[in-house]
Amino acid sequence: MNLPSRRKKKRPRTPLGTLTLLLRRRDHLLARIFAGAGVVALAVLVWSIWPYWQLSGDFRTLPERQPSRLYARSFRLAAGQPLDPAALAGRLAALAYRPAERSGLVPGTYQLRDGQVSVARRRFRGPLADGGGGLLVADFRGGKLARLALDERPVAEAWLEPELLATWYGPDLMERRPAPLDEIPNEVVRAVLAAEDAAFFEHPGLSPSGIARALWTNLRGGEVRQGGSTITQQLAKNLYLTSERTMSRKVREAMLAVFLELRYSKEQILEAYLNQIFWGRSGSANILGVGAAAHAWFGKPVGELDLAEAALLGAMIKSPIDYSPLRHPQAALKRRAFVLDRLVELGWVERIAADQARARPLPDRDVPLTRRRAPYYVDAVEGELRRRFGIRELADRGLAVFGTLDAVDQAAAEAAVSEGLAGLAERSSRVREKSDQFQGALASIEPGSGAVRAWVGGRDYAASQFDRIGQARRQAGSAFKPLVFAAAFEAGVATPATLLEDAPLELVSGGKAWVPANDDDQFRGWVTARTAVEQSLNVPTARLALQTGLQRVVDTARACGITTRLAAVPSIALGAFEVAPIELLTAYATIANRGVRPPVHLVEAVLDDGGEPLAGEGLPAPATALSPASAYLVTTLLQGVLDYGTGRQARALGLGDSLAGKTGTSNQRRDNWFVGFSADRATLVWVGFDDDSPTPFSGSRAALPIWTKFLLAVRPPGGYTRITPPQGVRVVLIDPATGELATDRCPEVLAEAFPTDRIPDRVCHEHGGWFAQPIDPGVRADKDEKEGSLRGWLRKVFGRERGPDDRPSPGPPP
Repeated sequence: MNLPSRRKKKRPRTPLGTLTLLLRRRDHLLARIFAGAGVVALAVLVWSIWPYWQLSGDFRTLPERQPSRLYARSFRLAAGQPLDPAALAGRLAALAYRPAERSGLVPGTYQLRDGQVSVARRRFRGPLADGGGGLLVADFRGGKLARLALDERPVAEAWLEPELLATWYGPDLMERRPAPLDEIPNEVVRAVLAAEDAAFFEHPGLSPSGIARALWTNLRGGEVRQGGSTITQQLAKNLYLTSERTMSRKVREAMLAVFLELRYSKEQILEAYLNQIFWGRSGSANILGVGAAAHAWFGKPVGELDLAEAALLGAMIKSPIDYSPLRHPQAALKRRAFVLDRLVELGWVERIAADQARARPLPDRDVPLTRRRAPYYVDAVEGELRRRFGIRELADRGLAVFGTLDAVDQAAAEAAVSEGLAGLAERSSRVREKSDQFQGALASIEPGSGAVRAWVGGRDYAASQFDRIGQARRQAGSAFKPLVFAAAFEAGVATPATLLEDAPLELVSGGKAWVPANDDDQFRGWVTARTAVEQSLNVPTARLALQTGLQRVVDTARACGITTRLAAVPSIALGAFEVAPIELLTAYATIANRGVRPPVHLVEAVLDDGGEPLAGEGLPAPATALSPASAYLVTTLLQGVLDYGTGRQARALGLGDSLAGKTGTSNQRRDNWFVGFSADRATLVWVGFDDDSPTPFSGSRAALPIWTKFLLAVRPPGGYTRITPPQGVRVVLIDPATGELATDRCPEVLAEAFPTDRIPDRVCHEHGGWFAQPIDPGVRADKDEKEGSLRGWLRKVFGRERGPDDRPSPGPPP
């Protein structure tokens, strides 16, 4: 049976109950409102901080962009090379190595003792060197490097790091040398922390006490005066923000600092900070990071900084300009003392060490970073980088360009040109009146490799950037004559003893009469080829060129390195055509290199920003232009120029080495040359006016003294390497009047070189007879090593040597 349901009777709601119900409903609504608002707020917060979170992820401890740099060649040390301890110490001083203190050798220092130099080498990178590092000990004996030991192990060779020549910056002119944290000395890290943020390793990116102190200062001043920034905040500002002093910027800075701390380790943040700090300016370059600061202010790598230097860098962070040791030394001293005291207070440095550092002097000179050393050479290097490596933009590419230039040789070359031109100006009022046009140039290369060791394109790069070594075209004058004789010897037309007629000569060339004359307007009758070169006689040289064939002369000049326009006309024998000085130097280097034309170059290698070699066009292979015998015969003539001829002033100035060379003076003395060489160096000097007007000088008066000054300045201990004859050349004694084999009856004799197949076979017909015998016709060119020259041999045998005044004018060839 179903019973009807029984409905429960509702009770009337009381006022209190009604209120409670309403409150419950409102709580749900408020909860929903608050929840929604929270979501919105969170979204807004995420939206507002997300860019900074993303921004903080774009973080590198070491900067990517660096300027490209050009380095001189690394100095090679090899057992047996001519070198003395003083010369090596000079090289080390130029590289900012310091004498070691009592504490011992550390990288960047050396010790000089009797006959020994010990060097704690710095590490470096380079294409040809050994990377540096280690303790190198060099022992010397008799003007030579007798023995090398690296970390107590004998080695055959070792290298010193190259000197910086030039830097290519981007538009912001930022000098950067990134340094990993483990390469930065503890003294530097502690000094920076003591000066800027001693609690760096304890706080989470923000310093509450610093913020409170800054707020109080700012409130009292009514504006943002102090930031209370930690190192992390400073890094955030430097990387991502501007330097404006506003509260909104400070909030963003704090937010980024917290994010950096969340995402990176303290060590990463500190490394980035040390490589991003602005440390002032050197010239026009902005110094960014501790590595650049070490080089700019102290001229050394950051790893070599001591406590005093570290404290100064820490002191400068607050205001690099106001605490510059050069501009405001007293303020810099006071701030450095504060940092040292702070280090002691923190227990990071002993008081005695701090006091010793306090007593150290401040740096008294700026190490120039933007100045281009050897600026003409730098410009020429840029041209070679375009041609060989296709590099048209160098700024901020981080390339390391390793050049061939020797920094010591370059300094000597610049001094020789500057002092030489100044001396010439003192001797001529005309030169003083046109001093802005009066110029000189010098280049020096290794004949064997073609590597340029010195390159001076003018007296003042700031006044004129025109490079007179590589860009000028000037008449070679008599400096071209050796190429005429080279062509004649190579063709078998002549030998150094061949008689040439020095008499009036008239030709028609190009529809005009051509009448060559000697510089003194005199004629000497019959002269040997040797005399024609030594006394720079024009007419015999012209006759020999005609006899050899003018086209053959042109071809020989081309083979030796002359690439500018030449024509097979009689005046070519006297250097009437314009040539680039570097081409003329290449031709002489070819003669010095036994007839092989070297690939003249200014760049050894290029490394990219990762240290890998950059591919480029290789150097051309050395090319044979002359036989070794022909090249040596020309060399002996050019040795005579220095011994007896127009270049003998070099001997009077003290240059007695085994050298060869030739003066050159073009029409109306517009161009003055001297080009000469040893077995291992070829050097050219040019002097003249840029506007091609006549000078009051000659090659022997203007160019030769500069050449001699340079050769003396770079002369190795023990002198230049001797020039020795190749196979196929012998020296015999001849009578200079007949060019025939000398006998014991000849009043004068001359030692002369010949190809073995062209030694004279006739005994002197003027002083011979039935019983006359030639004097040892097989004398070798290196007969007397002790005397070091054929002149010495003649002194030994005959008690005298023949000089220019002894030489009679020979008669016509029989």
